[in-house]
Amino acid sequence: MTQELTRIEVDGPSNAELFQVVLDMAQAAKAGNTSGWLAARYSGLPLEDLAYTCTEMLGILIENNAIREGVHPADLWRRLQTDGVDEFG
Repeated sequence: MTQELTRIEVDGPSNAELFQVVLDMAQAAKAGNTSGWLAARYSGLPLEDLAYTCTEMLGILIENNAIREGVHPADLWRRLQTDGVDEFG
């Protein structure tokens, strides 16, 4: 017996939209601009999608930083878990 799988189309924000909002949030947070962060955060996109995109971006930054430092990404993940964020970047 063969099962046919159908693709479920989900209407949701595009990766580009999520990326832009997360960038806006990060820029506002780094500048200490609480109003700007809140405006981006409450742009209407689902919090779960924004959180997932944030963690994706963090993972990319961590692994890119490992490459920049010339260490294996697993070693940097381990170092971050041990030392915390104060020693990152």
